Formats: sequence, structure tokens, C-alpha cells
Amino acid sequence: MRYVLFNPLATIKYTQEELKSRIGAIDPSKTISFLDATKTDIHNFLLNIKDGDDVFLCGGDGTLNKLINYVDTDKINFDIYLYKSGNGNDFLRDIDSLDKDYVLLNPYFKKLPTVKILDKEYKFINGVGFGIDGLVCVEADKMKANGQNDINYTSLSIKLLLTKYKKVKATIEIDGKVLNYKSVFLASAMNGRYYGGGMKTAPDQDRLSDTITLCVWHNFNRLTALMAFPSIFKGEHVKKVKKVTTLSGKHIKVTFDKPTALQIDGESFDNIISYEVTK
Repeated sequence: MRYVLFNPLATIKYTQEELKSRIGAIDPSKTISFLDATKTDIHNFLLNIKDGDDVFLCGGDGTLNKLINYVDTDKINFDIYLYKSGNGNDFLRDIDSLDKDYVLLNPYFKKLPTVKILDKEYKFINGVGFGIDGLVCVEADKMKANGQNDINYTSLSIKLLLTKYKKVKATIEIDGKVLNYKSVFLASAMNGRYYGGGMKTAPDQDRLSDTITLCVWHNFNRLTALMAFPSIFKGEHVKKVKKVTTLSGKHIKVTFDKPTALQIDGESFDNIISYEVTK
């Protein structure tokens, strides 16, 4: 049996009928059962998969984030695949599988990092953004709540960078070492290389390693930050070593001097002072 988990409320590329046809064509000998993820006890369902059965998860980065935080992925003893039907697809981009319709997820469920905010802990698949990237997600969620779905995240980032975002001071503790930065635009902890729909924030990060990459943009003014912004899509921002610092470690704590927006794999949180990441 091949089970297909489908969220009818998610913004994905294909209808249920299209997914049934596309996934059914992969192995016609498999019987397919479609499950509405909003009406299924996913935790118990996944714990009771029989030998020889597999699961296709339809969605993108947000769908993956929900899965890893709802299910103990260490107990998954069957093949589970991601069928590409999301929008950002930074996970697939990171594992060089953007051109594939589906990928096996099991190897990537190992060594998942955790982030702690407001005394609650979450796993994450791609990255945690604290600063301008968090504010972009907060503002985008407000726009969606008002019925706007055609959001250009790059344009929104530029607008907020030039207007609403207020720079902060940051204290960073990484594997016991304490560092301080002024005029911080972002301090992002990365499990993969990409987030934000193609921003190559941590070009040297390996998601299967034992460490996280922290990328800090600091000592920019608004104009120089704007001029540097396009370089993040190719990972060339890291060459600006006087204003972009990349650090690597197993345990990272970032504290800002004023409440700031934060995002975890695109899920936004407002008025956050600090976060703590462990891998």
C-alpha cells in the first residue's frame, strides 16, 4: 500500500486528482490510499504503517516542518517520501533535488537540530531567522490574513529593510564563546544552505553534519545592506567579511537587546528576545 498524505488547506501546486495520477504512475502495481492530513491522527497513523507500505508526503518546507514537530521521526521504520508540491522548496534545493518529483526523506530525519524560544522547543529542517528575515515572515502572514497571497518576498524584504526594520545589538554564545555585534540586520542559524525561497545564506553548511552555521549581518547602514542584499542569492555575501560573520557550532544562543521578529522554517513569531539552537 502507498499512502499519500494531502493537506487540502495548503497552497500546493497540484490538485488531489493530479497528485493521484502523478504518484500512481510511479509504480502502478501499488494500491494508493489518499488521506486528508487535516482529518487524520498523523502520529498514530505513522506508528502503525505495515511492512512493505510507504508514505508520500505532499507539500514543501512548511509541510516538512509540521511533520518533524508532530511525529517522533526516530521511530519511522518505513520509507517516507516528499513529493514536491510546495512553493519555496529550499530543502529540495539544498539536497540538489529541485529537479526531482520526489525524494526519500529518511536519511534527512537524522541529526535534526532543535530551537528553543519562549520555553518551547521545536525541530527545524532548514533554518531559524532572527531579524529582518523574521520580520518578512511576520508581515507576510499579516498580508495573507488580509487575503493577499501573491506576495513577492524579495520586494517585501527590500521594503522592510529600508523602512520598518530596526537594527539591534546582539550577544551570541557559541560553544561557550561570547561575541557581541552592533547594528545587526539578521542572525540566522542554518541547518541547510538555503531559506527564504532561494537565499543561499550558509553556502558551506552540511545538513548531515554535527554543527549549525550562524550567519550574522552587522555594521551595515540601510543603503549598504540594500546593496549587499542581492549577493545572498548566490552565497557571495559571506565574502564581505567585515560585515557578514559566519560561525559554526553545536550550541548557539542569540540574544537581541530589543524584541524582534523570528521565523522557524517560515513560521513566524513576533516579539522574541532570544533563541537557543542545539544540534
